[in-house]
Amino acid sequence: MTGTTDPIDDVSFTFEWYESLLKLLQSEDRKFRTFEDDVDGGTVLYRHDVDWSPRKAVELGRIEAEHDVTATYFFLVTSPFYNPQTEAVRSAIEKLADLGHEIGLHFSTHQYDVDESTPLEKVAERVDREGRILGEAAGTSVDVVSFHNPPDWILRETFEDFVSTYEPRFFETVEYRADSNQRWRETHPFADGVPDPLQVLTHPVLWGERDAWAVDRLREERDYHAVGIDEHLARTDRTWESPLGIGRLDDDGPLY
Repeated sequence: MTGTTDPIDDVSFTFEWYESLLKLLQSEDRKFRTFEDDVDGGTVLYRHDVDWSPRKAVELGRIEAEHDVTATYFFLVTSPFYNPQTEAVRSAIEKLADLGHEIGLHFSTHQYDVDESTPLEKVAERVDREGRILGEAAGTSVDVVSFHNPPDWILRETFEDFVSTYEPRFFETVEYRADSNQRWRETHPFADGVPDPLQVLTHPVLWGERDAWAVDRLREERDYHAVGIDEHLARTDRTWESPLGIGRLDDDGPLY
């Protein structure tokens, strides 16, 4: 391990702190690569699981592009919070691709009746089906998969037709740092220096202009979705009267 954590000792889940994180990694002369590249010394595999918020994903993608950082953004097809087939989410995906980022599938085994007794070929069939749906929305092939809340039996498996971020080659010799549930508040991701090579996972919903706890971020997204649904009803049903009283969106409507 190398480097220092001095510039970012106090973790806050703000875009400003996020930018300082990127600067720290760049000061270590790291190479930001995708999961289809070779992994060697100096490699950083940077990924985002978009569980809730395509709009926050675009925000992080813009910050990364300003620092010449390439990341992979993994989108769900089965999310209850957004639909990649809608114009707004297709636009978000297009913006990320235009910024130079890769698009991958965030696949949830929990949406299917599968377990450790299920042949991996059956899992791969479902991944392929969702990958084609997302690929159509993204306008490109989707060849990399990040499993959502992966069960133990899927970890370190290798598949013939796609790359999994949980393959052995991404964990056996690669250190892993994730911001899940804002755990970095308790344990600094680089308290002992910056590992080499390194895989970083973040969840865009956890970040914002000001610092906030994870539960408050989720409440913000819940309310954002509620406003979006309310706005849609107001546009499509003239008899609709909003019970929410939480304001209207701009003319472009919600991002998802």
